[in-house]
Amino acid sequence: MIKYHALVFLLVALGTRAADDYKLGPDSQFKAEVPHGRVERFQFTNSTVFLGTVRDGGVYIPAQYDPAKPAALMVFQDGLGYMSTNGSWRVPVVFDNLIAAKEMPVAIAIFLNPGMRGDQSNRSFEYDSLGDAYARFLINEAIPFVTNKYSLAITADPEMRAICGSSSGGICAFTVAWERPDQCRKVLSTIGSFTNIRGGHNYRR
Repeated sequence: MIKYHALVFLLVALGTRAADDYKLGPDSQFKAEVPHGRVERFQFTNSTVFLGTVRDGGVYIPAQYDPAKPAALMVFQDGLGYMSTNGSWRVPVVFDNLIAAKEMPVAIAIFLNPGMRGDQSNRSFEYDSLGDAYARFLINEAIPFVTNKYSLAITADPEMRAICGSSSGGICAFTVAWERPDQCRKVLSTIGSFTNIRGGHNYRR
């Protein structure tokens, strides 16, 4: 079973940057000598789970991706912040470096922002709510949309599927794995909002 230990350690460390002025390490720096994946942007507008929402998203496809070999998967909530290559997270850069070093498997990353209805964000409803709605959205709608649009083969092995988020995105990530461990079993939740916003405190009981 392949684990994402190096990636999880790096991303958690990056989350402490505001507290102690963490300096980005070498895995977060662009390296001309490693193969570079590509990042594509998209918009998703056809959700039947969250009716009337429009959301921006993106996908990272590593240079080593082989359609004959289904790739691992990691999904990021509040995704466009993670997708940036000059911010605190720099996921495409980190993935490039860790995949090239064989410290993580060849993995597709899907970056999803919360849905919008006009100028109103649906973030809290989607992320903080307990239950299987967001899992159904991911499994039945968002992931198939991305894989079909970009002709991607992604593994069905839940041990090779991870989900990430911070704050409300962090509890959302946990809820997806809690509701559907048959689909995803690795969670990176940074400062997850496990509090009584929409019932998240119940996980502590």
